[in-house]
Amino acid sequence: MKRINVTVRADQYERISAQGLNASGLIRGLLDDHFSDTKIVFSVSEEVKGVYEQVISNFGGDDAEIEAFFLTAMDRYLEHKTAQIKDLRVAIDTKKPAASN
Repeated sequence: MKRINVTVRADQYERISAQGLNASGLIRGLLDDHFSDTKIVFSVSEEVKGVYEQVISNFGGDDAEIEAFFLTAMDRYLEHKTAQIKDLRVAIDTKKPAASN
């Protein structure tokens, strides 16, 4: 282990203290997530985070179980984006000047 000094905002310090968290452990966990080859970290709204926490706390499950659902969601996202690209290409085609001979 290496000892380092870290500067945090006052509000961050207050939240860490209020929740009784170990700042070193929290930082190590965040660094592990950041440098992991198998973890994805993304932000969601407070509402979505609350739903996620409620589902996990009531029904269990782990990342491996959720992974299949995440892949399905990514597939649906790509279908949506593909449709948007198709619509955009149609719009561009209607604005192209007629080919001259």
